[in-house]
Amino acid sequence: MNNKKLAEFIGIILGDGHLHKKQNTITIVGSLEDIHYYKKIVSPLIEELFDIKPTIKRRKDRNAYYIYFNSKKTMDYLTKEIGLIRGNKINAIIPRLISKDKKLILHFLRGLFDTDGCLKFSKQLKEVNYYPRIRLAFRESNFTLEIKELISKMDFNFSMWKSDRFNGGVIYERSGNKNLEKWFKIIKPNNPVHTSKYYFWKKYGHYIPRSSLKSRINSLNLKIDTFH
Repeated sequence: MNNKKLAEFIGIILGDGHLHKKQNTITIVGSLEDIHYYKKIVSPLIEELFDIKPTIKRRKDRNAYYIYFNSKKTMDYLTKEIGLIRGNKINAIIPRLISKDKKLILHFLRGLFDTDGCLKFSKQLKEVNYYPRIRLAFRESNFTLEIKELISKMDFNFSMWKSDRFNGGVIYERSGNKNLEKWFKIIKPNNPVHTSKYYFWKKYGHYIPRSSLKSRINSLNLKIDTFH
């Protein structure tokens, strides 16, 4: 098995994924705009790793898309060999396979950021949103502290603070142009939701808040396949 791709998949699972507590169902849930990421990145990744073609459906009740598949073999592998935990992720841990290998940490952070990360731009002292902020937010837990250790191990500068979000969650943030450029150069995000924001900022020097993925792609005169 390709450990780099496995590490990225584990990041995806620990971001927006869920291992069913009793059934052998593995699910990843995202926004409507994540459909492109699911089709171009996540689905092929699952097929390559586990030789399974997952199903992608829209959840009208949550205005979201989700991708899922059923496999006892894969569930046993992820839980019994890799060490992922079924059900609520409050007790989640980062597998030692990843934490001990810097190369795998990068792929893990890619999957985690693609699914659970956020790229924002603030105005600071200008009239446009130009100042980049990369954020990861989690409910406070041992997993949150492990994320801090991984980010520190990779020499990424970041600030950390507690927030009312997630009942007292923890926010990790990298801010500034150089930090954004380094993140995209090293982590190489795959989700068009993030990469289109980055390319828009690179071209125009600012970002338009609440702009859609489609509008950003049209503004850049590019196709969706460009953004991974």
